[in-house]
Amino acid sequence: LAEFGTVDIVVNNAQMVPLGTLLEVKDKAFEGGFRTGPLAALRLMRACHGHLKGGGAIVNVGTGAALRPDPVGFGAYAAVKEATRSLTRAAASEWGPDGIRVNAIIPVAMSPGMEMWSEMAPTEYEAFMKTIPLGRGGDPELDIGRAVAFLCGPDASYITGTTMMLDGGQAYLR
Repeated sequence: LAEFGTVDIVVNNAQMVPLGTLLEVKDKAFEGGFRTGPLAALRLMRACHGHLKGGGAIVNVGTGAALRPDPVGFGAYAAVKEATRSLTRAAASEWGPDGIRVNAIIPVAMSPGMEMWSEMAPTEYEAFMKTIPLGRGGDPELDIGRAVAFLCGPDASYITGTTMMLDGGQAYLR
C-alpha cells in the first residue's frame, strides 16, 4: 500500500500440503493445511476487501486432486483446497455488488512440486501425465500465468464465481 497506494489483484496459491491416506495423515498436517490454505486466503481476502472495491480481482488456486474419483493419499489436501473453492464462490456472491470478481483455477503446472513428484514417484507421475489429453503439464508462466492475468483483467469483467480448468483437459476425463 505504501508503494502502490492500493491492491488491485490477490492470488491465493501457497499453502502447506497435507498428504497421506486418511488413516496416515496427521491432525497437525491437516490443520496446517487449513490454517495456511483457506484460513490464510480468507484473512488476506478480508484484509484487501476495501482496496479491491470497484474493480479488483481475486484468484484462488484449487487442485484437480479434489475431482479425482480415486483421491487415495490426496483426500486431506483435496478437502483443504475445496474449502478454498467454497470461499471463492461465497466471496463472488457476497462481494460482486462491491465490484470485486473472485474466481478459482485448477491448474496442472510443471511446478517445483510437480517436478518433485516426478522424481519421488516416477511411475505414478508418468501414469498421471498420460491422462492429460494435450500430452503435457502446463507452463507456469505461459499457460497458467496468462490465464490468471486474463481473469484479473478487463476482458474477464463479467466472469466471477467460476473455476477455470487449466489442466490440458485432464480433470473432465476422470
